Amino acid sequence: SNTTASATFTIMPSGSSSSNLLDDEQALLSLVQDAEGKAWTTSLHGWSANSGIPVCDWDGITCRKSSMDGGADDAAVVTGVNVTQKLSGTIPTALGLLTELEHLTLKNNMLRGSIPQELANLKKLRTLDLTQCFLTGTLPQRFESSQLESIGLAHNAISGKFFSEDDSPHLQSLREIWMENNLLTGTLHGSSIMKIPRLKILSLSDNDLSGLIPGEALGSLPSLHYLYLDSNHFVGPLPSQLAQVGRASILELWVQDNALSGTVPASYARFDQLHDFFIDTNKLTGALPPDICGPQINADFFTNVPPETKRNYCDSIACPAGSVALEGMYPCEKCAGGEAARLTNRYLGQNGRCSDYTQREILELFYRATTKGGRWKGTSDWDDTNKPVCQMTGITCDAQDHVVEISLKNRNLQGHIPDQIGLLSFLETLDVSDNALMGYVPSDLQWTSITQLDISGNKNRGRIPPLLCKMEELNGNGKGNAFHCDRIACPAGTFNAVGFHSGVDGEECQPCYDDSPYIAQKVCVRQQLPKLDWKETVQIVAKQTSEHMGVSATVLGASVIAIVIASVIAILMCWFVRHVRAIPQKKYGRGNSNEHDVLSQSYKKNDESEEHSFNDDRHVHFRYRDNPRKKDDYGYNQEEEDDMDGHSFRHNEHGHSRYRTTAYRDFIDSDDNMHAHNDHLEDTSVDSDEDNTATSWAHRSATDFIKDHQGIALNKREKLKRAVSERMPGDLNRRARETASNINIGARRKLHSHYRKSQSEA
Repeated sequence: SNTTASATFTIMPSGSSSSNLLDDEQALLSLVQDAEGKAWTTSLHGWSANSGIPVCDWDGITCRKSSMDGGADDAAVVTGVNVTQKLSGTIPTALGLLTELEHLTLKNNMLRGSIPQELANLKKLRTLDLTQCFLTGTLPQRFESSQLESIGLAHNAISGKFFSEDDSPHLQSLREIWMENNLLTGTLHGSSIMKIPRLKILSLSDNDLSGLIPGEALGSLPSLHYLYLDSNHFVGPLPSQLAQVGRASILELWVQDNALSGTVPASYARFDQLHDFFIDTNKLTGALPPDICGPQINADFFTNVPPETKRNYCDSIACPAGSVALEGMYPCEKCAGGEAARLTNRYLGQNGRCSDYTQREILELFYRATTKGGRWKGTSDWDDTNKPVCQMTGITCDAQDHVVEISLKNRNLQGHIPDQIGLLSFLETLDVSDNALMGYVPSDLQWTSITQLDISGNKNRGRIPPLLCKMEELNGNGKGNAFHCDRIACPAGTFNAVGFHSGVDGEECQPCYDDSPYIAQKVCVRQQLPKLDWKETVQIVAKQTSEHMGVSATVLGASVIAIVIASVIAILMCWFVRHVRAIPQKKYGRGNSNEHDVLSQSYKKNDESEEHSFNDDRHVHFRYRDNPRKKDDYGYNQEEEDDMDGHSFRHNEHGHSRYRTTAYRDFIDSDDNMHAHNDHLEDTSVDSDEDNTATSWAHRSATDFIKDHQGIALNKREKLKRAVSERMPGDLNRRARETASNINIGARRKLHSHYRKSQSEA
């Protein structure tokens, strides 16, 4: 018969099946749903309760004896399910009844809905492959199996955040994570990455991830060989800590199609076995360190190139500034115009055409990118080719007709800010506030002369690019040698009346609990955490517990109340006994009462001072105890990341931490400030060959300490589900088009990569 997968069986003696196997049969048949499911079974061997065929003989089912000695009377249990193609329906929760299941493969099927938590609760699961199954919903943050080695969820529509629960049992055993081409959002947290010490493959290509790449955490994994982070929205530098001394084991590194800036670290020369390295289509500048380049890098792209052909091996990684290529790498074509062309084509690995836009062409690109929902509100003459640029609505020019200001406040702009805006080198002011812009703030603005930027009241996501935060005079940055990203935009989860921190005396960004994923917000629906309804919670818990125990909720409630009353009485009696015993001590002068008073006053004084102090982890939660957000503020969710001047967050010898007293501020020290605080930091200097152009993220927020010390966390699953459901169709359509383009550009790379892996495994 035609089968969907080859089966592997352990031969069982007749009559060895038991109630366990019958339960497994019922759980497996839950995959057969509706008429389509019944039609699917017609071409299979077994898969019917009336077939008379033992479960272990069904197509795609693997069994073993329930005990190791393998006696004749031992029951058989299902340990493997391998069913691929033509299956439709949802993943049933009944699969959670397969308590001995070790391998589950349902790839290339038409499965709807989300991954049930019952499946994630299986404690013996070793491999899970649900690749290309049309799945939606959020990624389960917790898998209960401490033996789970491989998770394959690629090519679905799974949303939510990457694993962020540090204590999940599956992290310690994971070796392979395949989650490319999904809708994952948020940042990668180094604290979670470091909990996956055996990780060999991490594939997160083609998602919506943002923030910094946690280089120190990834670089600490001794077995990490394949790292795919391409086609996301990562900003900041390529982390030099990714190539740590003695641990530089990466063989393939894909970070193309992001928004990374800065230069390529010379420390990457430590990757002596690196053979795939793609960095094109970013915002990287400078020159590639020559020690990285060599004939072994991306060599599979040149299998048909004659050996006598002369080529620059650095071009195999990325074309230099002032040149372009089809895929941003060899063969490269220089842009016409000499040095002037280099100033408008600054980035390594630029693909497509050379940037030689005029001011009018840049503004036309801006207009097309911001009219995705129709024409602007009010006068709209940007599409009038006969209108002089300096006479366009919202445009201000200087005496030389250079555009210096774009003011389009509340004009119903819909779309995104294009990267080409950075080519307006004389631009000083950009006001696009109170519109419906989406996407991410382009780091290309660093090449302008901008001093005033207002993106508030839109639907932008992610983090402000670090290099923008370090721009002198931008929204008042640089005063007192201090730089703040919230001077540009309040981070997600915060707000104020203007959407950014407007100067020394301006209103700071305040916490917001309305689950909005956007930055630079001016309003907040919920400024305080919702109060917990204890009565309703107790009723729900009592009902669920009573159903589980088989007793009435009334009896259970009465028992709980009796226990509580007894506990209170016991506590009062203990206090009374202690109080009575303390009276004779005072009466007869046991101990030094004066000394006791002095110590009491001392402790009280210390408590009062430390309650408002940020010099000790134990008291940091007093001021911000109502804010349990998870490391999403600018600069605070990367405490594991080395800062751009070679410093990183550390605890000092007394267990204290270095952080700011003001929450939701992204403070980036200047060199002077950093040296002034060297006494509070451990020596975190990096090698001289490492990049020093990155931004400092050395400060940790009070919210992080709340998470550590109070253990409070919002329900991320519900929060992310709401966030995903509220995504605008336009953004999803734009992402679909970008994904299709990325697939076409990178198809050849992936084919070569998988071919090499299959060869090495063979």
